[in-house]
Amino acid sequence: MSKKHFLAFAVNFKNENPYLKNWLDYHIKVGVNHFYLYDQDGGEEAKSILKPYEEKGYVTRHPWTQWDGTKYDGATKWYQRNKNHMGFAHAAKTYRTEFQWLMKIDVDEFLFPLNGEDNLTDWLKTLDTKKVKGVKVPRINFGNNGYDTKPDQSVLEAYTKREKNYSDHKDLGNGDFLSSNRFAYSAHWWHYKWYKFGEMLKEEDNIGWRINHYYTKSLEEYMSRQNVSGGRPVGRSGFDEKNAGCNEIVDESMLDLLKKVDW
Repeated sequence: MSKKHFLAFAVNFKNENPYLKNWLDYHIKVGVNHFYLYDQDGGEEAKSILKPYEEKGYVTRHPWTQWDGTKYDGATKWYQRNKNHMGFAHAAKTYRTEFQWLMKIDVDEFLFPLNGEDNLTDWLKTLDTKKVKGVKVPRINFGNNGYDTKPDQSVLEAYTKREKNYSDHKDLGNGDFLSSNRFAYSAHWWHYKWYKFGEMLKEEDNIGWRINHYYTKSLEEYMSRQNVSGGRPVGRSGFDEKNAGCNEIVDESMLDLLKKVDW
């Protein structure tokens, strides 16, 4: 049976107003059909940015500030539920019959098609949805390119230096195999139905995408996000720690893709 959305994202966001529009526009251009956005920001500016995308049917926005100040707010330890996990679980449980594929992703992460392709769906359509339950998409970190202050260019144009090797991954899940994810306490992987067997593709299986993770950006931008995640060491020393090793390789492949998609 045909699904309403072939490729969709589940996203928690807060304090991302300078980046939301470019992030959405890029992913729409490369083939993402829909975005389930869990709005932890709650501000009028974020609502205004998203309104045109909602009206065009690209975005389903869920206000998600009801957990502020509760035990579900803030960073977590292992096997501890927070509002981010609850947002992802809501997307899986509520919408898994609507989409074929759902990605856990953040606004500082951009899916990038490999092998010279200019969209995400060419490779994705080669997967057998009856057999493949999910994909561990490799993620690579980009550094600050030497910027201390926020550059005038977009994130994709300004930051073209990265680490040498993949350092993490995130799951792309097949909606036919996803469980309700009630106990999936991770921003990186999904839970799947225990009684429905399927293949999990990993990096060595010649996956056709990667995630470009623009984590630190400039020092100015890093410092402005000190309270967003407990995983971010604070101050200049914290920035240097996270930025170390993320400017080893010049990689301008994203610039080539932007030309192809008429960015």
